[in-house]
Amino acid sequence: VENIMKHATDFINKSIKQNEPIEIVKMNAKIATDIIVQAVLGIETDCFEKKSHFSSLRPKMFSCKTNTKLLISSVAPKLIDLLKINIFENDVIEFVKNVMKNVIQYREKNEIKKNDFLDAMMNIMKTHENYNRKEKYFLDKTRVPEYSFKTVLAQMLGLIACGSGSATMAMSFFLYEASLNQEIQDKCREEIMAVVKETGTDIRYEDVSKLTYLDMAIEETVRKHPPLTMLTRKCTKRYQFRDSNLTIEPGTLILVPIRNVQWDPNNYPDPESFIPERFSDENKASIDAGAYLPWGLGPRMCLGKYAPASIEALFSSENLSGINDSGSG
Repeated sequence: VENIMKHATDFINKSIKQNEPIEIVKMNAKIATDIIVQAVLGIETDCFEKKSHFSSLRPKMFSCKTNTKLLISSVAPKLIDLLKINIFENDVIEFVKNVMKNVIQYREKNEIKKNDFLDAMMNIMKTHENYNRKEKYFLDKTRVPEYSFKTVLAQMLGLIACGSGSATMAMSFFLYEASLNQEIQDKCREEIMAVVKETGTDIRYEDVSKLTYLDMAIEETVRKHPPLTMLTRKCTKRYQFRDSNLTIEPGTLILVPIRNVQWDPNNYPDPESFIPERFSDENKASIDAGAYLPWGLGPRMCLGKYAPASIEALFSSENLSGINDSGSG
């Protein structure tokens, strides 16, 4: 992570020296992609290099065509399966597939263990090869798990796309809100500098937990600007609403608009204001779990809740510790 942050800092300093504007969203996307790829594939990339393949990969993952297919898959998943439509473009799939295949072959040949996500998937695939496929251990008792190379590839594509996308959006909106709220920005900077003074080094991953106010500000950011637009769930049990004739039958597809929930004044008074204190220890306990959905809810919760949240804190630490971010320009 330190090398990735150094690349970003060098990019910022170079842009300032050359008096060039910085496109914050693109910069954050490069940082997020580098970190997510390193986390899931265990390889170092540098998206700030013009020749970086991963740098050109992300725009293709979020093209208009891909987003349209994602929308269709949310409301009509069976249609996508019936027509055998790939969500991502073929060149994106082939690139990630080849990288993943080469990394797996290299690790197996050299007996390398990194204890990362890819290692875990490799172990599962090896176990699956000897699996008799008779035991059904899903809750519904109707399916057996499949951990083929194709399945793991799909997981990789999803993690790279969703992980980098959610972190990019959250960090960019955080910097935007910080630029509009100087007092909040100053509090975050003071907290960062206090930790730097205490440790005598730059912010490290293990120091992130000490940045409590920054964490509150990030939680408020994804409350006001949720990375996910909606949740899709399928009803498994008949549900009758209280004081209503409305009944949801099993098999019904449910769409939950996250922004509407998180901007509801019944859940958050003055929802349009940016108030990190909503997520202080004393206030957080009063927030209903169903009213805070930036990463989803339940067993299918977005992994962004666990990985990019820490990444965002490191992004912010680097950006705010030495830069006064003003929205007046």
